[in-house]
Amino acid sequence: MFVRATALAFILLTAAFGTASAQGTAYLRPDQADLTRFLAPAPTRDSQTTQEDVRILLDLQAVRTPETIARANADVDRVLTRFSDAVGTDLSTARAPRANAFVDKAAREASVIVQNAKAHWGRLRPFLAFPDIHLVVPKEDTGSYPSGHATWGMMTAILLANMVPEKAVALYERGAAFGFSRLIGGVHYPSDVEAGRLTGTALAAIMMNDAAFRTDLAAAAEEVRGLLGLAPLASVPAPAATSPAPEPVAAK
Repeated sequence: MFVRATALAFILLTAAFGTASAQGTAYLRPDQADLTRFLAPAPTRDSQTTQEDVRILLDLQAVRTPETIARANADVDRVLTRFSDAVGTDLSTARAPRANAFVDKAAREASVIVQNAKAHWGRLRPFLAFPDIHLVVPKEDTGSYPSGHATWGMMTAILLANMVPEKAVALYERGAAFGFSRLIGGVHYPSDVEAGRLTGTALAAIMMNDAAFRTDLAAAAEEVRGLLGLAPLASVPAPAATSPAPEPVAAK
């Protein structure tokens, strides 16, 4: 989709914005990531992208089930326990207080940046712009682009995958599913969700440059790995290559 065309710009701007915070203990400051500089503008109501978005939403609306609706409603809550199944252990605050505090702090700081972008573009939610799209999750009146839930889902998947790389595939799948729930609910367009996934990736990459973030990530990893009975992260070998390196091309 159209957002993918911004991937190179996103990588370059992440590098440019990714200077570690020199003041306080914030992982991420609003001035470190202006989403209007690396996301494509929100699609207009009459654009081809929005037309395709609506077609997809209507198709999903026609096939959603009680199970997918229930999951979409459960995914309204941006809490770490939504990733418990993917990690393989209960991630409630009672069992994983450090991990929850860490993810909540990162999420609060990321949310400020996302809300600024939503206000800048002011894209109407699909159920407000197109009467044929019916909500099955609670109504939200903030801007639609980018999706804050998709941002949170992808960012949280990245943070957890850095704690438990053995579970990376399941975690990224769960992070993507978090955004998909917003489509089932009728509360976001597909282009909102894709932009949110890019945003979550960018913001996680920027935070990785902050020393306080890395310290807290290590503490959270120790806690989660302890719950799983896994060895300390430093002793985990890098994943083996899944395919042979390509043969060198002979010079002509």
